[in-house]
Amino acid sequence: MAEYGKYQKSGRDQNRGWRSEYKKFRVKSSIKSFRDLEVYKQTTLLSAEICQFQLPRTIKNRKSLEDDFKKLKELTKHIPRLIAESYGDKFTNLDLSSQKLEKSMQIISMVIAKTDFLIASVDSQEISETLNTSLKKYQIQRVKILNLKKAWQRVFKR
Repeated sequence: MAEYGKYQKSGRDQNRGWRSEYKKFRVKSSIKSFRDLEVYKQTTLLSAEICQFQLPRTIKNRKSLEDDFKKLKELTKHIPRLIAESYGDKFTNLDLSSQKLEKSMQIISMVIAKTDFLIASVDSQEISETLNTSLKKYQIQRVKILNLKKAWQRVFKR
């Protein structure tokens, strides 16, 4: 049997082509509470990251940007809360749970829009890069929340 990376060509499958080997595959641990959800953990960390962010004193239009950052910080706090609430609701009311996940994705869209505005408004390259990194992480979490919503609908649909 010839082995190439994580793909293997076995004797029986030589005429049919390559098949993947899942030697490193593992089942994730069970979810016992909303704290075990990866999207909850990540959005909580991202919210804390945004809340700890401080504008330098030398930046132009600091006063107006501080107000925008305050709004951004308030928005980010709602996302993990909605995810936690939706976890509890999925057992009793799947539609309400889906609505809360949908709302969290809407808030992430608002966070992304607000972050884009701040990136365009700030004249510091360092701050822009930091905000851009957070923006990319929120975009990933938005997709993961959508996948979580689809998975719950698939599993808990009656």
